Amino acid sequence: MWYSASLLFRAVHPTDRDSDWLWQDSIVLMNASDEEAARQRAEAIGRDHEHEYQTTSGTVRWEFVRVERLCEIEGELRDGTELFSRFLRESEAESLIKPFD
Repeated sequence: MWYSASLLFRAVHPTDRDSDWLWQDSIVLMNASDEEAARQRAEAIGRDHEHEYQTTSGTVRWEFVRVERLCEIEGELRDGTELFSRFLRESEAESLIKPFD
């Protein structure tokens, strides 16, 4: 079966305060025998995508935080197949609509 997973990452920078972290929501596609296998695969993908790099002010480290959501994809993969969806509160939608500074 096909699944999509929302993986949450945060960038930890030496000069950032806890509330100033930059976050990334990455949607990945995987094929697994069941939901538990898909969750384990999603967590492994998240850990594999952790990385760090140097900037002029220090090391930035992208940390995998968690699998935020896992969705089974119903039907076959083809043009227009829904890979991921979620319900949002108004404040969440407004946050997504707000331009990134």
